[in-house]
Amino acid sequence: MRDDKWGEVLDRILTNFKVLSREKTQEDVSEIETIIFEAPIGRVKLVRTVRPAILDKKVTGAHRRGKSSAQYEYVYSPDEKVSHLTVYREVDGEWEPIDADSLIK
Repeated sequence: MRDDKWGEVLDRILTNFKVLSREKTQEDVSEIETIIFEAPIGRVKLVRTVRPAILDKKVTGAHRRGKSSAQYEYVYSPDEKVSHLTVYREVDGEWEPIDADSLIK
């Protein structure tokens, strides 16, 4: 999801629903934005993760059976970003993933 589309989604949520929490965190090279709001279907949580695109994956350690797993070093793009949106619905106190396309219909 592009930044402008995400901005539109946030604007709609902030104007139409009661927002319970909103936070931005940094984890490694990823930026994670979470918003929880009250919707007609119950509590909904959107988690958007943005990170640099992976250009290359280099093996820095060999995989030896029974010893250790392979170790990788990632080469990230300096200007290209990849984003991922996950939507959850609260059911009996647990967050269950739902299909984001089902919310648009």
